[in-house]
Amino acid sequence: MKPHFLFPASPLNGRMIDESFQDQAVALKMAGFGTSVLTDDMKIIGPVPQDATVIYRGWMMDTDGYQDYLAKLNARPLTPLTSLEQYLATHHLPNWYPLIERMTPETRFMGGLEFYDGIPVQAICAEINAIGFQRIFVKDFVKSLKTKERPDLDCPIKAEDLRRVIEAMIKYRGKIEGGLAVREFEDFKPDSEKRYFVINGRFYGQEVLFDTRVMELLIRVAGRIPSPFYSVDIAERTDGHFRVVELGDGQVSDLIGWTAGRFAQVWKEAL
Repeated sequence: MKPHFLFPASPLNGRMIDESFQDQAVALKMAGFGTSVLTDDMKIIGPVPQDATVIYRGWMMDTDGYQDYLAKLNARPLTPLTSLEQYLATHHLPNWYPLIERMTPETRFMGGLEFYDGIPVQAICAEINAIGFQRIFVKDFVKSLKTKERPDLDCPIKAEDLRRVIEAMIKYRGKIEGGLAVREFEDFKPDSEKRYFVINGRFYGQEVLFDTRVMELLIRVAGRIPSPFYSVDIAERTDGHFRVVELGDGQVSDLIGWTAGRFAQVWKEAL
C-alpha cells in the first residue's frame, strides 16, 4: 500500500489545506507521504499517483457525502482505502455495536425518525423509560459531540430534557444522523478516556506502551471490526474495568490526545 492523504481545503484559500489539519499534513509529508487538497465540491488539488491508496483526513461526511467522495475518486480513477460499507461499519453505531456488544455500554436504537419541527418527544420519552435504565446517554448514530450541553439524563426522563439534548445535536451537527441511540450510563473515571487507532488490524496508542488490559480489549475489537482504519475510544470505569466508549472511522476522527508526529509515525509502522 502506498498511502496518499487528502485534506479539506481552507475556507480562506481553497488551494491550501484547512488550518485545522496543517500540522498533520506537515508531519505526514516529513514522514514521506504525499498530501493533496480536497475542495468542498470534491475536486482534488495537487498530483496523486495512480498507484496510491487514498486516505481522507478531515471533517465528518454523512452517507451521501461519502458516496459523492468515492464517486469522484472512481472518476480519476483512484483507489480509496475505505469503501462505503467499511466507512459505515464504524461511522454508524448500529453497525459496530452488535460486534462488540459485551465490551461497551448497553444500547437501544430508535431509527427512522425525523427530528425537526414537531419532534414526538413525549412518545420517545415513554419508549426510553420503558427500557428500565436508571441513567442514560443520548446521541445519534455517529460520534459524540463535545459540547457543554450534557447528553446524560436520569430516568425517568422528562420531555423538556430530551428536547434540549436533541436540539443541541441539531444545533451543532445540523441534523440527527440515522436516529437516536440510547446508551446505558456507565460511570467512568475522570480523564481516563483515550483514543486509539486501528490500521489494517493493528492497534496504536498515543504512547508506544500502554496498559495491557487495554491491549487485551483492543485485540478483541480489532478481530471483529471489518474496517481498515478506525478509532477506538476506551475509558476506565470506576470499578476498574476498561470499556469501549465508541468507535469512529479513522478518516474523520480527531487526534484527541495525539501529536501529529505520533500519528505520522504509526502510519510508517503500519506499512
